[in-house]
Order: sequence, then C-alpha cells, then structure tokens
Amino acid sequence: MQVPYKKNLFFSFLFLAFFVPGVAFCANQKELKTADSLFAIARYAEAQTLYKKNFSLTEKNSQALLLKLAFLAEKTNNYTDCLFFLSKLALTQPSRHLFEKMDKLAKEQNLSGYEFDDYNYFIIFYRKYGDYIPILLLTLGTYIVVIMVTKTRRKEPILQIHKVSIIVYLLALLGILNVPSLYQTCIIVNENTFLRDEPSSAAGVVEKVGKGHKLTIIGSVDHWDRVIWNNRIVYIRKSDLWNI
Repeated sequence: MQVPYKKNLFFSFLFLAFFVPGVAFCANQKELKTADSLFAIARYAEAQTLYKKNFSLTEKNSQALLLKLAFLAEKTNNYTDCLFFLSKLALTQPSRHLFEKMDKLAKEQNLSGYEFDDYNYFIIFYRKYGDYIPILLLTLGTYIVVIMVTKTRRKEPILQIHKVSIIVYLLALLGILNVPSLYQTCIIVNENTFLRDEPSSAAGVVEKVGKGHKLTIIGSVDHWDRVIWNNRIVYIRKSDLWNI
C-alpha cells in the first residue's frame, strides 16, 4: 500500500531545475498552449486532462510535457503515474540526480525497482555516450586488423594478444549494439496484480502485488511478460503493465 507523501519540495526543485518550453512530438500544439495557460493559473485538473491527451505511450514526448505530467501526478498523490513519467524522462535525459530522486520517492512509497545502482550508472553512461562507443570500437578494430594484415603480408607471427583482442572486440561490439534491445522495463499499473510461476491464469501465484513497482522484462509469451521479481523469474499479464 502506498504511503501518502506530504512534501512537494522534490518536484518544486525538479520542475524549476529542468523546465524548458516545448511541446510533445506529434502533439496538438493548440491544445498544449491551452493546457499551459490552465497550468499557469493553477487549474491543474483541466491542464492534466489536455496534457494526458497529448501524451504518447509509443512516441517520444517532450521533456517539458513529461515533467508537467509528473508534477501533476505528484500533486494528486498518484505516485505510479509520477514515477512512470519520470522513468520515461530518464530514457532520453538520464542523470544521477533524476535516478536518485526516483529512488527516494519509491522508497517512501514502499515501491521496488527504482534502486540507484551500478547498472543505472551504466545506463546513464550508455545513453549519454552510446553514439561514440561504436566509433571508438570501430577505430580499435581497424587498428587491430591493420596490424594483423601487415604482419600476415610480412609473414610475421601474429601475437596471441592480438588474436585475443579481436575476439574481445567482437564480443564488446555485439554487447554494445544489443544493449538497447536487452534493456526493457515496465511499471505495474493495476492493484492486486498476480505474479505467476508460469504464463497461465491457472498457474500458481508467486505473489500478489500493488501498482507502482518497476520490473525488468526479459521476454514474453502470448499475453504474458516474463519479468524479474526479487531475483526470480515470474510471469505477469501485459494488461497489468505499462512499458517504459
């Protein structure tokens, strides 16, 4: 059960720190301007309706839209929506500050999956510098290949370290290119959600959980997603989730 969170200092700071004018991609700009006007005069419920109408689950949304939706969700103590919008923001604007704030808010609401750990550090690094990593690996690979070709032409023996280096290079390149597809997270959006040990309604229930928890998806079977819960693989209905 979620615990009401009385302090709004987090979003007061976060909103002021990150707010930039902007509209959602493929959104109705006229409606968003109306929503901004309503937001400015504290008619939050009406503004939220328009913002949600112009939010896309599948397309990229503007940073400003995500922050406003998170702010409005926090004001109504809807921490599931709040953490969902912040998690969407972290996909394009990852930062240590953002992850730490999500972790803090989740702990106050007894929600799991938002822990700030070494994996989050890697995700931040990858999303900020991911475009440069393949270039670096390509440069390194070219250097190794040139050395090997040169030695082959000169009929010189190829050092063991160069053979190992090319294998490590190929494995690293394969891993880097597959990181985005391997990292898929979701958030539980329905109360009394059942986690089962098999992808079937007749399967045994591992645990019944509330909404707001964030999970890592590692596969799917029909209408079920295979996720990790407390270091265990379980199954959950896709209809109980929002993909981040």
